[in-house]
Amino acid sequence: MSQVTSPHAFAADMVEDPINRALAVYTGFGTSSFPRARTADLVAQFGAAAAADLRERILLLYLEMQFPLPDEGKRSRKSVTERATEQMRLRHPELTEEGLGVLAWAYAFGLR
Repeated sequence: MSQVTSPHAFAADMVEDPINRALAVYTGFGTSSFPRARTADLVAQFGAAAAADLRERILLLYLEMQFPLPDEGKRSRKSVTERATEQMRLRHPELTEEGLGVLAWAYAFGLR
């Protein structure tokens, strides 16, 4: 007898990359009115070794958000933040909508 697996069961078995939660913790997303480095919060949540690795990944993502964007011409109504987020979505499938939202928040704040 073959066992049928529902798509929901498969999704539940997948383990989400901790980078998404780490982005929120590190920036203070949802608890702070502006993004700032919260390394101590990252360590408290993930432990020293994991926090060091996650912090490095976060800083690399921040750097990558600064890369020049492809020219979409003058017809695009998308903001720079939307365009940068779209590029990150394409390059980083491990980022959830929450993770992308945190990156967009920090990026947009930096543009002010």
